[in-house]
Amino acid sequence: MKSSSGPSGLLTRGDEIEALVERLMQCEVIAVDAEMDSYFSYQTKLCLIQISTEHEDALIDPLAPVDLSALRRPFEAPGITKILHAADNDVPYLVERVGGSVGPIFDTHAAAKVLGLPRAGLGGLLQDFLNIEVDKTFQRADWRLRPLPQAQLEYAEGDTRYLIQLWKILEEMLVENGLEEEARAAFQRVNQNPPQPRKFNPHAYLQLTDARKLSPFHKARLRDLYSWRDDLARQLDEAVFRVLPDGLLIPLALFSDGPEAMRAHFRHATIQRQAHEICRVTEEAAQNPFQASAVPTPEPYLRGRQLERFEKLRQWRNQKAQELNIEADRVFTNRSLKALVLAQPERAEDLARVEGMEEWRLSKFGVGLWEAYSLLRKDRT
Repeated sequence: MKSSSGPSGLLTRGDEIEALVERLMQCEVIAVDAEMDSYFSYQTKLCLIQISTEHEDALIDPLAPVDLSALRRPFEAPGITKILHAADNDVPYLVERVGGSVGPIFDTHAAAKVLGLPRAGLGGLLQDFLNIEVDKTFQRADWRLRPLPQAQLEYAEGDTRYLIQLWKILEEMLVENGLEEEARAAFQRVNQNPPQPRKFNPHAYLQLTDARKLSPFHKARLRDLYSWRDDLARQLDEAVFRVLPDGLLIPLALFSDGPEAMRAHFRHATIQRQAHEICRVTEEAAQNPFQASAVPTPEPYLRGRQLERFEKLRQWRNQKAQELNIEADRVFTNRSLKALVLAQPERAEDLARVEGMEEWRLSKFGVGLWEAYSLLRKDRT
């Protein structure tokens, strides 16, 4: 059955949330999903929370002026497993809006990766195991809309409605293959920190295709256009690429024929509205010439012998993964191998104190890793 809700189809009142929480506290497992507005807004916001049990589907409106902290009870309850798909995408925003943390978690995407399934996306898993075809119509829908169209509400409910069935299947497969510990470790790594506000990198314009081939004069124009676009997106709270796509920035930096010619040449809505302002920005860029010395050079994380050791350990890891026909990250991640090289442990027992060296990894691959690392330490050439 569906949870009762207001005219919009969303739970927006405190008493509705409290009643839902009481029902959730009677469950051993609940399915959770979230929808954000990252495709539309400068700063990503939580726009919808979907929760399903074996008896109901509920949609909660986090944009409503309502206290959602009551959801901390089921979200943090140790006796309730929270099933999510690709939990890292959702949990930080749930934590930011609700508070507390979310756990214990079963991540169907992570479970599929641990099992080495050919398809780990939700649509693929539902089709492969439950023969359910997922409607992709609203994958990039605007979840800020109020009221949400009925079709969009039904699509949202579908994101959690089948997760409990999927969980039962994947959980059984993990047990059958002796992969519960590896999967549990993956679930425990889910990011529980609120999302960081978007930060502007004033030098990122140089990462655009062909940007470094420009003359210093045009690099200065591109630099200031890049900064101007970010300021405008922030003011409008619109996604940067929707304000002006990357592909138009260099052509605009090279354009010098005035606002009317610019409008005639470029049909994009922002250029039509902002042609005079864009021309002002590019013309004033000459007052602050591009200086290569002002661009910071990132320091390499590893260098010299450290980098050599990392690359050889990576080759060993990749070969091991190939032998077992699994993804390389399931042996050791690049991050953990870098941490090992930097930590320079003296004994095999010290591996357990290196970041990313989880117990299940060391039990499966620790002996081989230490042998490979010991050979590198002996090789001083």
